[in-house]
Amino acid sequence: MNLRKKILTVSAIALLSSGIVTEAIYAEERTEQSLVNGGHQVIAPMWSNISFISPDISSNGKILYPEVYIEAKSFSGSISGKMYLERYDTGRWLGVTSWSINGTGSVFLSKSYTGVSGVAYRTRVSVNVDGETAEAVSGSCQTTN
Repeated sequence: MNLRKKILTVSAIALLSSGIVTEAIYAEERTEQSLVNGGHQVIAPMWSNISFISPDISSNGKILYPEVYIEAKSFSGSISGKMYLERYDTGRWLGVTSWSINGTGSVFLSKSYTGVSGVAYRTRVSVNVDGETAEAVSGSCQTTN
């Protein structure tokens, strides 16, 4: 236990035993494991006009299923942009194809694409919601025979 944890523990015990604090206090140190959700790191930026951007990709054999869900903070928020399918080749991500995104309030876009066996793919999304731009990237998946 490092010195900071010892000081916090002793302070909490002193406060509880003195009667100043009448309820138990719990704390958890954030670990790398608590930052991971389904194998992807969760990042929550503070956007003004965007509530949520969630790109994803899955595959069944050589068939890829890139998708994205975008939600504006306003029901009338104007959403536009592109969803890109990218493949990994010699240390970099290269564009394969793209689809336009357009809608109001929230948009769900799902496509299918026949890929090459044994190649890693990902979904990248670039959007504009009421003048605010953002980009998000999915985890990757690999096609099989």
